[in-house]
Amino acid sequence: MRIALIFPPFQHRKFSENLKVVDEEFILAPPIILAYIAAILKQAGHEVCLIDANILKLSKEETLRRIENFKPDILGFRIDTYNFQETLDWIKYLKEKTKLPVITGGINITNYPLESLSHQEIDYGVIGEAIESLPKFLRVLENDGDFSAVEGLVWRKDGEIKINPPKTNLVDFDIYPFPARHLLPNEKYHSFISQRKNFSIMLTSTGCPFKCKFCAIAHLPYRERSPRNVVDEIEQCYYDFGIREIDIFDGTFFINKKRTIEICQEIRRRGIKIEWTCRSRADVLNEEVLKEASRAGCREINLGIESVVPEILEGINKQIKVEQVKNAVKLCNKYGIRVLGFFMFGNPGETEESLKKTIDFMLSLNIDFVQICRTIAKPKTDLDDSLIKGTGRDYWREFVSGKAGEERLPTPWTGLSQRQIEKCLKLAYYQFFFRPKYIWRRIIQLKSFSEFWRYISVALRMLWHYFYWDVPHPTLTSSRSLRP
Repeated sequence: MRIALIFPPFQHRKFSENLKVVDEEFILAPPIILAYIAAILKQAGHEVCLIDANILKLSKEETLRRIENFKPDILGFRIDTYNFQETLDWIKYLKEKTKLPVITGGINITNYPLESLSHQEIDYGVIGEAIESLPKFLRVLENDGDFSAVEGLVWRKDGEIKINPPKTNLVDFDIYPFPARHLLPNEKYHSFISQRKNFSIMLTSTGCPFKCKFCAIAHLPYRERSPRNVVDEIEQCYYDFGIREIDIFDGTFFINKKRTIEICQEIRRRGIKIEWTCRSRADVLNEEVLKEASRAGCREINLGIESVVPEILEGINKQIKVEQVKNAVKLCNKYGIRVLGFFMFGNPGETEESLKKTIDFMLSLNIDFVQICRTIAKPKTDLDDSLIKGTGRDYWREFVSGKAGEERLPTPWTGLSQRQIEKCLKLAYYQFFFRPKYIWRRIIQLKSFSEFWRYISVALRMLWHYFYWDVPHPTLTSSRSLRP
């Protein structure tokens, strides 16, 4: 069969945890999950096209022309909950024009299968892993077979939505084919702080063994790829696609010390001159692993710091100590690894005083970048449970089903207003990025004119945000108290 996979453009949303400039400028990454799906389909003998309408800035009409030229039998989408209504709008348009069946996947289908398929434009959904169920589904579709035999399929029978239970055992991650990057315009991707081209992202593990209350992957099982398999993909990226910088999107890359060291040593053994970034907790970093990472091309670590106040960290179940953060930053500085600090404002128990302490701590650290988020109730997290209990309403379920519009969500776990939280967030960004010494430091570390103009563009937008204080108030209300 011929399958067209489409990644529509997305925009900043009222309920986003980030400022608009951060959502739009922080990273323009390839749709790696759709690239995995494309590889799975090609491995099963199907013909696939992958249209990244976001990075190519394609309109619906331009995307339709590409689809018509390819002549697919079915359209495929991956839908995130945040972008559900936006992607649904594209699905409605393309389905109406092509009259083709539509299949969707992603964690949103797993979380809200009934609500997703309540929209008639979506014909099928896949819950869980697609490596086995998706090729099986296409075989059944092609042969007019029995859909009830396809594990993890969400479908309709006689107007009723059916949910087939997915397989409970996890597939060995090494069995997955590498993402089909040959279907992507690899030269167009970058992040705000990337310095080399081509740029891409990759996954070496799924899930996370830690249980932070704000995290969307905290309840997903942790699974790793083998060191050789990881480096095989890095090598393919380097030689086949000219990729020179990779952002590893794992929740926490350095969890398994032995595996991390083996990956780093294998990169060096093969002589791959690649630079890479990853995400980590402070409490899993040590001198041995950072020394190996630096020698293997690690140039930046995105460190989850969140807050400096022990009671706040305990309230989100972060389970790190301030001294661990200080030590991790010190070691990164020692081995020439840049640090981006992730911080969150508006956590359970947050006060203006706790935010001031966190800002002061942020400014005291010798780190290179920050990303500061509003703490929000992400779908199916512990904080989402708190929001549902505090308001008596499941906002995300209503949003997916179309019963609720785009809204700024309240934070019943803190007494701070949305205006107070966002004002502190903007102030923190301004105080960090617009220090004269910091600006000079960034200038002397520049590697290209494109990097320089990215900084200038984002800086001007941040300044605009700093001087624009109006913040929309939450519209999600209830007869219950919104305070803890």
